[in-house]
Amino acid sequence: MDTPRPLIVWDFNGTLLDDLRACLDALNSFLRVRHLPTLSREAYRTRFTFPVAAFYHDLGMDFPDPFDWESLGESFHMRYLFSPHLALQPGAREALTAFRAAGLRQGVLSALEQGLLEAQLRQFGIDGFMDFICGSRNYEGASKEAAARALALQGPVLLVGDTLHDAEVARSQGWDCILCAAGHQTAERLATTGFPVIPSLRDLPGKVLA
Repeated sequence: MDTPRPLIVWDFNGTLLDDLRACLDALNSFLRVRHLPTLSREAYRTRFTFPVAAFYHDLGMDFPDPFDWESLGESFHMRYLFSPHLALQPGAREALTAFRAAGLRQGVLSALEQGLLEAQLRQFGIDGFMDFICGSRNYEGASKEAAARALALQGPVLLVGDTLHDAEVARSQGWDCILCAAGHQTAERLATTGFPVIPSLRDLPGKVLA
């Protein structure tokens, strides 16, 4: 009896989209304004975590007023969206195409605000691969676990992400998970989850379709 093929649930930022430089540039601009130490690429990947508010707090940025945090989130995304350093991850389009050719369903589960998520999927021409697009209602970059539960996906599910939080979401739902170390966290951190870690999405179709 054939093993059922999984539904592929993609994380977006850092997984399908290479936006590390764009995020780091926007973050460092806020740190400079507040006279706080900026981060290198590897320092960012070593320290980045969810929820994003906890990450910012760890860097020395406190927001006692919720409005200030919401305003910062909107300001961050305006800087981010105009960055010239946004592109699909190497191998992303090829993986999406291979999974479609194999008859696998695919969707996106992201902490990115829903409207921005839909716009960026269209911008990079990959919205047509998705059977569902599930983003956030705000700019807070909070947990995706509640949204994952609400999807109520049936059958085998494989989440493809780039952070420890993606592993947490997958484990909370009983999903399989593969983590890509080309995004926002280092391979060493991702390896602590016990899930498979790949260096690039170029390696993904071979692992899933073998």
